[in-house]
Amino acid sequence: MTAADSHVVTPIHAAVRATGERSSLSQDVYVQLKQAIFDFRMPPGQRYSEHELAATMQVSRTPLRLALHVLAHEGYVQNVGGHSAWQVRPLDLAFYEDLYDFRVELEVLAWRKAASAPFAPPLNELAAFWQAPAEQRPPNGLAVAEQDELFHRTLVGLFGNRAMLRSFEELTDRIRIIRRLDFVSPERITITYDEHAALLGAVRDGDADRAEHLIRAHIEASRVEIRRLTFHHMNLATSAARRAPDVVG
Repeated sequence: MTAADSHVVTPIHAAVRATGERSSLSQDVYVQLKQAIFDFRMPPGQRYSEHELAATMQVSRTPLRLALHVLAHEGYVQNVGGHSAWQVRPLDLAFYEDLYDFRVELEVLAWRKAASAPFAPPLNELAAFWQAPAEQRPPNGLAVAEQDELFHRTLVGLFGNRAMLRSFEELTDRIRIIRRLDFVSPERITITYDEHAALLGAVRDGDADRAEHLIRAHIEASRVEIRRLTFHHMNLATSAARRAPDVVG
């Protein structure tokens, strides 16, 4: 999984381990499948057979099935007929809006604490990336999406607490699949740079009220993008996934 340090990976529970080798293989399969779902190479609503997935990934059904059951427990896939047919869960936009409500309140608290801190927050690395001149910015939307996660996680990690950070990481893991669509448009990427730079400026100036206003507006912009998702957008993602040579390659 790319940017592994900032992503949550659920380990295969020790109770289901038959051998160390099988456990390791199941974990590898789990990570590959989850990344394929996040990257829309396995798009929402698409069905797969265990035979198809096992052949593509060149693994036996035992570690594959274990990985699928963990993903089902996390809500990413569901069994749709017997033991061998699986579907990537369709996107429930109402569910994601609920998650965004939670995200807003969690981040508002962290950003207000950051702007009210009696010391200068160690945010130079974030500023170097998000305040870089346009010609130095990476054009890759996926790279920007990963940096966006790091940006928000850093603030919560510095100015929240362990419970907040744990909740934030779980939340980020849940919304990652849809947030990737927020970094397809060059316009949205440019706006994200500008909004992140403004947030860092509010923290630098010690303006907690401005920081709260900016983070609420920033997250609301992402919420609007979710509302704008249509069957057309999903069809584009599905078509791109179907053109890919491998499901999880």
